[in-house]
Amino acid sequence: MPGPPAKLPTEFSSQRLKLRRYQTEDSAAYCQMLQENCTHLHEFLPDSLAAIHTPADAERVFQQLAAAWQARSLFIFGVWELENGRYVGETYLANADWDVPCIELGYFVVQDQLGKGFAAEAAQATIRYAFAQLKVSRLVLQCAADNLASQRVAERCGFTLEGRQRLRQRKKDGALVDRLWYGLLLPDYKENLN
Repeated sequence: MPGPPAKLPTEFSSQRLKLRRYQTEDSAAYCQMLQENCTHLHEFLPDSLAAIHTPADAERVFQQLAAAWQARSLFIFGVWELENGRYVGETYLANADWDVPCIELGYFVVQDQLGKGFAAEAAQATIRYAFAQLKVSRLVLQCAADNLASQRVAERCGFTLEGRQRLRQRKKDGALVDRLWYGLLLPDYKENLN
């Protein structure tokens, strides 16, 4: 399988959200968001938290993300509210296997925007993008077994629980927890649309 088309949209929207590839001018706001959400995001973005301390660091990371986008290995989208432009989180599509084709979906929402349905809405928009633009036949999603909010998002988006890896993920407190694996096939997605 050759992979996705050479020209891909870099932004799309849902009912309340705009999702788009990060741009250089987002670097200061992204850096500030990481600082404000350090504790909340530690388990989800340890590499970003370790690598980004200044807007210049964020700009460098965004350049790396742009290169990964061009290589078709990683697609990361910032998520903003359409109404007021407030940053609410991020979605990503990563770890592609273009032979299947299959890609992994991930997401986070900043702490002060939790509980508003933004994770599910952004995930659903990113799922549409993956099936329509990247032409994948399968999406996977993984989360810690104690991350009930992420499990609810997966189920709300039509994913099926496919497996459980016991004691597979280390939490920031050092405890080991199980990791859950979900899958969503294109035929199931289409059926859920009806």
